[in-house]
Amino acid sequence: MSECCITYPNITDANFDKDCNGNVVITCNEGFKMVQGLECVEEEWKYQNPICKRTECQYKYTNETGLEPYSYKGSLVSDSAECDENCANDIRCSTSTMTWFKRCLRYETPFIFVSYEVNEDQCIEKCNEMSECKTIGTESRLSFSCFLFNVTLGKIPNNLKRPYRTTYTVAQKICE
Repeated sequence: MSECCITYPNITDANFDKDCNGNVVITCNEGFKMVQGLECVEEEWKYQNPICKRTECQYKYTNETGLEPYSYKGSLVSDSAECDENCANDIRCSTSTMTWFKRCLRYETPFIFVSYEVNEDQCIEKCNEMSECKTIGTESRLSFSCFLFNVTLGKIPNNLKRPYRTTYTVAQKICE
């Protein structure tokens, strides 16, 4: 009589599927890779449970272009919650942000995040948190702007690209 496991091991950031033969296949979510620890305990090798570990990402910078966000709609709102709700109720909207004057700006794909209140390190940190983030653009003229895209630089529409200036930073995220 064969025994069958009815529960899956506790592995966060992973998906469990069965193949054609009924074998369980574990795959890590995008932006993660599976690692399994091995340690010697009392002169015997012991395997630790596998974990899905966030992959390390680096950024490839370019001095060829700048990126500048263009919202397709702006409206006055009372707070950021109202701005977020307006975006959620608009099928065209992929992300929104508030400006200093309580103006809610809406953006469509390939934008996945826009902020006028974070520095470059925070922008990179936000991109690292989002597995779908492929490219960052920043601008630091009067204030600091951060925009994240879910496509590589080559797939960003030309109307969002600007001639390079020292106030622009553009980088593509590369994860191992």
